[in-house]
Amino acid sequence: MLELLDSLPWLPALGWALLNFVWQGALIGLLIAGALRLLAQAPARHRYLVCGLGLLWCLALPLSACWQAWAAAPGELEQALEFSSELLWMQAMTELMPQVVLAWGVGVLLMSLRLAGGLWWVRGLRREACPAPAAWQVRLEQLARRLGLRRPVRLLLSDRVTGPVALGLWRPLVILPCSLLSHLPPPLVEALLAHELAHVRRWDYGINLLQSLAEALLFFHPVVWWLSERMRIEREQVADALAAQALPQPRDLARALQQLNDWQLQAARPDDEAWLQHPLPSMPLVQAAQGSRGGLLLRRVRGLLQPRERLPAWKLALPTLLVALGGLLAQAQAKVNARVEAEPAVVAALPQPAPSAPAAPVSAPASLPLPDATAATAATAVLAAPPASVNTGWRLPVNARHAMVIEEGSGRVLMAKNADETVPIASLTKLVTAMVVLDARQDPQEQLRIEDADVDRLKHSASYLKVGARLPREVALKLALMSSENRAASALARAYPGGLEGFRQAVRRKLQSLGLQHTVIQEPTGLSPENVSTASEMARIAAAASRYQEINAITSSARAKLPVNGQAREFHNTNRLVGRKGWDILLSKTGYTEEAGRCLTMRMKEAGKAVTVVLLDADGSAQRLKDAAAIRRSLGR
Repeated sequence: MLELLDSLPWLPALGWALLNFVWQGALIGLLIAGALRLLAQAPARHRYLVCGLGLLWCLALPLSACWQAWAAAPGELEQALEFSSELLWMQAMTELMPQVVLAWGVGVLLMSLRLAGGLWWVRGLRREACPAPAAWQVRLEQLARRLGLRRPVRLLLSDRVTGPVALGLWRPLVILPCSLLSHLPPPLVEALLAHELAHVRRWDYGINLLQSLAEALLFFHPVVWWLSERMRIEREQVADALAAQALPQPRDLARALQQLNDWQLQAARPDDEAWLQHPLPSMPLVQAAQGSRGGLLLRRVRGLLQPRERLPAWKLALPTLLVALGGLLAQAQAKVNARVEAEPAVVAALPQPAPSAPAAPVSAPASLPLPDATAATAATAVLAAPPASVNTGWRLPVNARHAMVIEEGSGRVLMAKNADETVPIASLTKLVTAMVVLDARQDPQEQLRIEDADVDRLKHSASYLKVGARLPREVALKLALMSSENRAASALARAYPGGLEGFRQAVRRKLQSLGLQHTVIQEPTGLSPENVSTASEMARIAAAASRYQEINAITSSARAKLPVNGQAREFHNTNRLVGRKGWDILLSKTGYTEEAGRCLTMRMKEAGKAVTVVLLDADGSAQRLKDAAAIRRSLGR
């Protein structure tokens, strides 16, 4: 799950947009509070408009921040990666973005379920309410004409409401308590109906629903809740003013509100009091019209029946939010402290040890096309270089626990950090999978079907490919390499001549032909921690993979539109550096599992040098990219 989230290019932008909105929302709250103070004597519609604009502003800021980050120039990512030592806390927070976005997503889901529950309650209310007497329906239609309301509005009765309610957009209706008609004089009932029709005319039900959506998306900020509550308060006063214009005696509305208050107090029972203390989940949907929450009337009722005011939702959530924010900051500070203690300063230049005597090169299969003579020579030189069996002990400016940088052509080891320790390699496995599949020379256009056997039962990783999806073999290869699709890699191995057992035998022969003694591949995806290798042998695997034109072309593409079930969809490279300005990447593959950490192997050119880079078990995606940027900077010096 975290690998899928971390591979999304917009995730850091979304995470930072949410964190930045904490202070941005507070600033908006101060500005709106000042504006409302200046408009204290102005008509309610002016304050309502200001609150609405403030809530819209709150939504626009995170959205615009995400859009600007998504549409940013490619070179800006590299600048963001090259952090100075004073911005270590930003690096640590960036690594926590998957957790931040995941927590936000869970909150949005819970709030959405709350909203869905309200919609379900409203649906049941509409179905159970009964039609009002015909005479009152006629009076309602006459009032609607006075208000200039052209949509037909039905009048219903229900014992599930304690006050008038206006519901619906395209088929609006007004619901009254069943006993209200017999307890209030007709002119006062008409005044209450005029108030509800004013809500219908102004489409307040739909606006209130949009407010609820804004509360769900920005649930973590108290300013959003405050603005939404103020909008509901001002909305009631705006509806009062509009209804008064349609009544022969505008004072009837004030009398109606007072008598409604008295009637509700007289009719209150113990279960009514419990209902007021614990309102139904649908309240956010009906409060636009009823005024039972946000209006002045039932605020007084609640104050009389419940001496201690129930805390607003945002006040209940505020301690939890503060604890969560403090936990994130503590984790970030811990990462910063660990990094300051463990990492030396970035070296000014890479050390250049003398090259060892090259061994006999391993030739590529004669049937496979080489990308060009230069690439073939470079790959042969890397394959010929002996593994870095002696750890140099260099203090390297990389976070990855295992690293290897080899200069192609000469085969010189420029960097080696724990390069001979055998560790899990996650999805770097797919480079071997791709080579074995290409060696079989199967029909690239043959349709493969995603089966239930391709579903990840070990890590339960997500996939864009549903069971039953069909795609050509060459598309499955592209998805496995570029987007690291586990189901695609599994389907490729399952469709290999001889099935999975034939695939495993071919993998063993391939590893033997490359002279790899510490690499073990048990399955095609890399999900198993039993798929292991070393940084030095992964460099040799990358060099061997670079001799396949197909692998070079696929893994050096930033995105591609590929047909799945006959429909083209755009997929992105899991390495965010591919396609970025200033990066000349010839081959690339990322990987992640809990056991392997963040892994990366790639071939790239910088300052006239072509190198193979291997990074295994980095702490996070941001650290993995930072390591690559540090290596690139050092090569350019």
